[in-house]
Amino acid sequence: MAELRRSAGAAAPALRDDHGQSWSFPPLATPDGVPHPDDGVGRPRATWLAFLPGAFTPVCTGELAWLADLAQELAAVDVAVRVIACDAAPVLRRVREDLGLGERLTLLSDFWPHGAAAAACDAFDPETGRARRVSVLLDATGVEVARVAAEPGRARSRSAHEAATREHLHRTGTLERSADL
Repeated sequence: MAELRRSAGAAAPALRDDHGQSWSFPPLATPDGVPHPDDGVGRPRATWLAFLPGAFTPVCTGELAWLADLAQELAAVDVAVRVIACDAAPVLRRVREDLGLGERLTLLSDFWPHGAAAAACDAFDPETGRARRVSVLLDATGVEVARVAAEPGRARSRSAHEAATREHLHRTGTLERSADL
């Protein structure tokens, strides 16, 4: 387990969702702390931060489809999924519209300071200026408890996210039976 870090002098991540709403970092709770109207998750038991290198790339659009499904599934056990990309918020809005992603999946822009959230999670590639294909599971206090990564050009697996979530919830005693997930 690791705590999120920021380099000395580095700007704090300033996330904005695809509707223009500012989010604090790490984005554990909704901006206003009120449960999301679709899923009831305000302050979740755990939160996946799924970093995308580029929202409109072929692998990323494929991942977004199952991440949207995963967000819906995990909401039932109070686990949130936040997708973070260095793309600007209007680009993420267009991705949502073009792919028909529901509002349950939170899309966050890590545009400026460029890649600061990805860097804080050791998921930023300074050579390409994009996030690496990394997902970080944070507990309710913001401590990293699991990580799923894939090589450039390869997709992460949904099953790895489900297994890590199940393991964390069992370990913390917040998931009573595997049928819940």
